[in-house]
Amino acid sequence: MQRPWMPFYWGDYLRDTAHLSTLQHGAYLLLIGHYWSHGGLPDDEAQLANITKMSPQAWRANRKIIQQFFIGNWRHKRIDAELERHRIMIAKRVAAGSKGGTISAIKRWRR
Repeated sequence: MQRPWMPFYWGDYLRDTAHLSTLQHGAYLLLIGHYWSHGGLPDDEAQLANITKMSPQAWRANRKIIQQFFIGNWRHKRIDAELERHRIMIAKRVAAGSKGGTISAIKRWRR
């Protein structure tokens, strides 16, 4: 499923990431973007390094700090919650759209 936009709460982000270096901010934001677009992250060091645009050495040096924002196998609690909200919103819109089409069809038929 394509998700062309993502809610992002700058206040929360900046509060939680004030200790990161510029490189670590970039890597974390790239991981968040990939997570939103693909519904998760791979559990593979080479792929994670590629997603962050870091060399394998730079990834290994920064991995521990970046990983503190994730749980388990690179799961992200906040993004998972936002993905679920997005899924529910889309389902409601699909249901509302199909109802509208049915009602319109009935009205046209009754003319």
